[in-house]
Amino acid sequence: MKKIVCLILVLFLSSCSEYRGSVQSRLDQQISACENSAISNPNNRKTYYSYYLDPSIGRVYSTGTGNVFSLDGISFVMNLDVAKIINEKYYPLKLDIHEYALGGDVLAQRDGTVTDISGNELPYHAAVLLAKDMEVLVSVECGYMKFDSLCNTNIAPVIAAKMIEIGRSVSVSTTEVLNAYTTLSGIDYVGTPVELFENKAPENGSIEELLVDYEGRATPEASAEPSPDAEKENDE
Repeated sequence: MKKIVCLILVLFLSSCSEYRGSVQSRLDQQISACENSAISNPNNRKTYYSYYLDPSIGRVYSTGTGNVFSLDGISFVMNLDVAKIINEKYYPLKLDIHEYALGGDVLAQRDGTVTDISGNELPYHAAVLLAKDMEVLVSVECGYMKFDSLCNTNIAPVIAAKMIEIGRSVSVSTTEVLNAYTTLSGIDYVGTPVELFENKAPENGSIEELLVDYEGRATPEASAEPSPDAEKENDE
């Protein structure tokens, strides 16, 4: 009985390893082809960025910073990472603290760089994670864009490659983003000096004579006539 259980466990682990290897190899193949493909000029322009969308991909919904696309009945989202742009501009020495942790068993992942529409090297990270009910989460970060989709394992590598393909064509106007989402500006500080002491020696040795009010007049204590006792003490 123990031999049968061990055999089943070995077969299960072997099938899982082969399954993961299949997803990883297909992900590498699809993204490698995307890395070497030509970049098309943007055919969609928004306030903060522009991008190219292949005719095979439909646009379901759009906002100022996000889009929902559809490919072969599979929906995926693309969002402009505004926080990353602000972080790079004003907090370049700090860690990217807005990043969120993805939960799930990683089936495949790939990191690298691609050339964007402007000829710059663009870093990317792609991951396929096991979600639920045999679905996987495809998550891609490419430059200032974030992509996510829930789909099956068969189309996951294709979706990931399409995400990077769109990300390569994106041109972001960081100035427009910063103007719209930040209120940081220079502050001109003008100091107002307040004279608390007169620059003179006291006449009778009393520190109260040096005190003045905010209009430069002597305080009542400083301007009061000395008492007879004080005059007697001074004469002595």
